[in-house]
Amino acid sequence: MTAKRNAGLAPTRQRAGFGRWATLALAMTLTPVAAMAQGVAPGAEQPQQPPVLPMPAVPEFKPLPAGVRPTAPVIGVFNTQMIMGQSVAVQKIEKELGTRREALVSDVRAEETQLQGIRQGILKSGKAPTPAQQQELQKRVMADRTKFGNRNRILEEDAQVGLNQVQREIQQIVSAIARARGMTMVLQAGTAALHDNTLDISNEVVTHLNTTLPSVYIPGPNEDPEEIAKSGKYPVAPFQMNDQGGEQ
Repeated sequence: MTAKRNAGLAPTRQRAGFGRWATLALAMTLTPVAAMAQGVAPGAEQPQQPPVLPMPAVPEFKPLPAGVRPTAPVIGVFNTQMIMGQSVAVQKIEKELGTRREALVSDVRAEETQLQGIRQGILKSGKAPTPAQQQELQKRVMADRTKFGNRNRILEEDAQVGLNQVQREIQQIVSAIARARGMTMVLQAGTAALHDNTLDISNEVVTHLNTTLPSVYIPGPNEDPEEIAKSGKYPVAPFQMNDQGGEQ
């Protein structure tokens, strides 16, 4: 039973993508300093052929005696993107945070309009802006960046708080279905090039998910998720948005 349980849990840890909610792309380049550290002068071309190295002999590994053959796997498949798309809780998250984002965009535009009005007023005066005026405008712009950047961060973290709850519930449901059906392997649909639809448990997962988790906790509009984490009100986990849309 333990082996089956672990096998059922493993695929859910692959963290299938959440579409528009979380996408990270990492690009790594070799800097001149790093190149010099590796013995390559900046701008120099890399050698076309790999170096020829000695290959000392290694001990010969002889065939092993016959062992215990594994049992035939019982496989299940589920589609996380489809499940998330049909989740009532996720739909509520999208609606609530969509409203909050519209409010943020509206506030940003209103502030831009006010700043533009101040600049135009200075221009209409026919005089160059004084150092004090320039300093005041710069202070306001910097304050806006901090304020609106913080609100945007909170929106992203609010989304992650809600989606993590859905994801954890999906993991439990998939594991429970796997144990109930005696499945020893459960795969994300995207990892299987071809599968029989009778192996797909996505619809069953959706049914249980919408029954057991029709809504999730999302911090309030004036709450900071990081401050809530510091309060000790809930268990905490690192905030990590990766290319598969979940926490590490």
